Amino acid sequence: MGNAKIKLTIPMSEIHPSPSAIGTHLDEEVEIAALAQRYYEEEGRPEGRSLEHWLRAERELRPHAASSQPEPPPSQEELRVEEAMHLAQ
Repeated sequence: MGNAKIKLTIPMSEIHPSPSAIGTHLDEEVEIAALAQRYYEEEGRPEGRSLEHWLRAERELRPHAASSQPEPPPSQEELRVEEAMHLAQ
């Protein structure tokens, strides 16, 4: 196949998130921590269950996170098709 090169373009927003995106993420983390603390308090402060409380709070506040799976990387065939389409342009 030779030394064919594929150029990938990644938006700067994915490399360096905007300050507002960072702030939103931190706000969500604070909300999750507060809800996890509430679960901890309501259950009588049990030891060793912090992760359980965190995940429960995260599921409640981010229902989309629990159901979404990361997209698998493209197969070699998909990469070849994409490269052929790019070269055809």
